[in-house]
Amino acid sequence: MKFMLGRRGAMAATVAALTVGALATGITTASATSGWTRLTTAHGAGIYAYHSAGSGKVTLSDVFNGDYVDVLCWKRGDNISNQGNVWYYVDNEWHAAGWYGNSAGWVYAPYVDDSNAWRTGLAECNFG
Repeated sequence: MKFMLGRRGAMAATVAALTVGALATGITTASATSGWTRLTTAHGAGIYAYHSAGSGKVTLSDVFNGDYVDVLCWKRGDNISNQGNVWYYVDNEWHAAGWYGNSAGWVYAPYVDDSNAWRTGLAECNFG
C-alpha cells in the first residue's frame, strides 16, 4: 500500500511539472502557437482596427524593436511594400519603456518578426 501511494505521488508530481512546463512554453514563444512575441525588426509597427493600413490605428503609440505583442493568430490582408500579406491579431502590447497596453487589433507580421510565427505554424484566425 505504501508503495502505491509513493508511485501515485510521483506520477502526480510528474504530470504537474509537465503541465507547468507546457504553460511556460506557450507564454514565451509564438512559434507554432500563440503567445508573447518580441519585435525583432528595425521598423515600427502600428496596431490597426483591421488587417489593412487604411483602417486606422487603435493605439496612440506604435510598437518597436524590443517591445512585445501578444500574438493570437494570423490573417491575410494588405501587402505593404511587397513584403507579404500576413497580419497578426494581437490583444496586448508591452513596451520596453516600461508600460503595458491592452489594445486588440492587427499588426503587420513582417514588421513584428519577419512573419516567423506564421511560417512556423501559427493558427489562422477564424474571424475578421
